[in-house]
Amino acid sequence: MMTENIIKTLPINLFFLLTLVPIVPIVSYDYHNHQRIIQVAFLISISLLVITFFFTNKKSIFKSSLNKKNCLFFLIFLFFGYFSSLLSMERSFSSLYTFHISLLIIAMCYISTINDKRSILFIIYALLITHTSLILICLLNIVFALSEKQPLNPYIIYSGFINIRFFNQVQVFILPFLVLLLKFKSIQRIVFIILYLNLLLIFIGQARGALLSFLILSMLALALKTTMKKQILTGLICLLISCISFYILDSLNQSGAEILRTSSSGRIDLWSNTLSNLTLEHLLIGTGPGVFEMSLGNSAPFSHPHNSLIEILNEWGGVALVSCIAVIFTTLKESITYLKKHKNDVLTESIFYSFTIGIIYSLFSGVHVMPVSQTLLFIMWGLLLGRVNLMHQTPIYINRYLKFLLISLFTIACFFYLQKALQIYNNIDPDKGYIYGPRFWSVGQRF
Repeated sequence: MMTENIIKTLPINLFFLLTLVPIVPIVSYDYHNHQRIIQVAFLISISLLVITFFFTNKKSIFKSSLNKKNCLFFLIFLFFGYFSSLLSMERSFSSLYTFHISLLIIAMCYISTINDKRSILFIIYALLITHTSLILICLLNIVFALSEKQPLNPYIIYSGFINIRFFNQVQVFILPFLVLLLKFKSIQRIVFIILYLNLLLIFIGQARGALLSFLILSMLALALKTTMKKQILTGLICLLISCISFYILDSLNQSGAEILRTSSSGRIDLWSNTLSNLTLEHLLIGTGPGVFEMSLGNSAPFSHPHNSLIEILNEWGGVALVSCIAVIFTTLKESITYLKKHKNDVLTESIFYSFTIGIIYSLFSGVHVMPVSQTLLFIMWGLLLGRVNLMHQTPIYINRYLKFLLISLFTIACFFYLQKALQIYNNIDPDKGYIYGPRFWSVGQRF
């Protein structure tokens, strides 16, 4: 049992180590592609574990934490994704991206089988430790900026990130776990400092969506009469202290940053233009997953609309959107019901908040499309389902002929996935620069 848990958690912990520890990317020319390559390797490794399970399990029984209704919703979602891909102007790339999402869902189902408390804590601690190493590097950059009397420029402080929002998208998943660790008095001060640094960096990056997501989540937690009420209030106090600290540090260098600026950074125009271009056809199918591109005026093209609901409606179609909303709503409903019955299960509660804040932030940012945050969203989803449905797993029986067919098709699809991803990567010309908000690789070339 112990060996099985180590094998299950190893790909996840390696993913955190290789994508979050601030080392120089050695497999690509920037952090985004470095993280995407590691994500692809992570998904393939999970796929190999699933295939191995089917080969070695004579009974061919797979216990899923998804009930039949949610399985149906996911199948409908993927069916209309592939259907939209086939009718897309970029059929090959869109099919690649749809299969990429399929692998994430498979990984989520596999991760949902990890419901042992000790194994989950191991995953959470690995995430926190690796991310904290990145936070400490950023702290050094703050110290250097202040000593040199330079403005608190997030593009310098957020070491190595070509888009500072990638950094914030990972942070939001970390915050609920730091709030959870405030319960332990022996490490309370250290955790408070780490939480403070995370929130300070969010202010430095002027990530209003991340701040709003944290506030919404805190209000939700208090409304649910959580057992973590004291820790959440402490987190809000930490938020206030970090806000005051930011303005004090910012005033020392007189950079005049406005964290509470009133502009929408083009988000509202982007959403409005996307919605205005929708047709009746979008109620059934979309333009194809992964192919969104829109420019506002003379700006560089946006490769996603910075809103998960609008994106799914535009690219996957209305039926897929309804299915996606239904499965997320069911997950949240089941989680709240579980937490009301198990009020002392703070581990599941923190996973629930981590998943929820990721969903909230996806309404303002590209959480659902960037390599690390996208993977984190499905990891937290899987861990949450595993805990909530611990005693209600659905056995799925597969005979040996169907098993052979599924493994064959899946192997062929994985080969296509790797071949196409490598082909697009080899076509990238870094000398042409980056587009604003990359979708798969860091440059928006897909041909």
